[in-house]
Amino acid sequence: MKTRGNFYRVVSFLALLSALLFVTGSQRAAEARNSRTWAELLLERTTTLWIEGQLLGDNIILNARGELNITWLESELSRILSTDNNVEEWVLHGLGHYFSNRRDTRARMRGREVLVLSYRAIKRWHFDPTRLTVNGYAVTPDDILTGSTRWEGDLIPGDYGTIAVAVPALRPGQTVELRFEDAKATFEVPRFRAR
Repeated sequence: MKTRGNFYRVVSFLALLSALLFVTGSQRAAEARNSRTWAELLLERTTTLWIEGQLLGDNIILNARGELNITWLESELSRILSTDNNVEEWVLHGLGHYFSNRRDTRARMRGREVLVLSYRAIKRWHFDPTRLTVNGYAVTPDDILTGSTRWEGDLIPGDYGTIAVAVPALRPGQTVELRFEDAKATFEVPRFRAR
C-alpha cells in the first residue's frame, strides 16, 4: 500500500512539473512573437491592475481576483508596421480600428483612441469592461470595439481574453488615472518615438 501512495505522489509531482514547464514555455513563446522594438513600445504603454489584490512588498500580489493589463495603442504606432510587423495579432487588430472600412467604427473613433484590455481570471470573476474609467470617463457599451461574442462576463480561474475599447484621446506627457472596480493606477502617456 505504501508503494502505491508513493507512486501517486511521484506521478502527481511529474504532472505538476510538466504543467509548470508548459506555462513557462508558453509565456516565453508569447514574448518571442514581439520584436524587441514592439516589446519596448508595448511595455511603456501598458499598465497592470490587480482586481481585489493586496500588494505585499514591491512585486507580490496576494488574493487577486483577476489581472487586467491596459495597453494604449495610438494610431501613430501603425507607422512602425511598414518596417516591423513582428507583433502579436491583438496589436494588429487594435490598430486596425483606426482604419476600419466600417462607417460606424470610423464614427466611433473620431477624436478617440484605442485601449486594449487583456484580462485573466485568477478566481471566479465577473468581468465587465464598462467598470473601467479613464480620467473619470466611464467606458460605455458603445465604446467596446470588440464584438460581444469575443469576451465573456462570468470567468472561472484560468479564463483570459483581449478586447479593445475606444476612449477620449490622450495627450503625450499627460498623467492618466485608470480605475477598474477597486483597483487604480496612474499612467504617464509616453511620447511617440519612431524607432
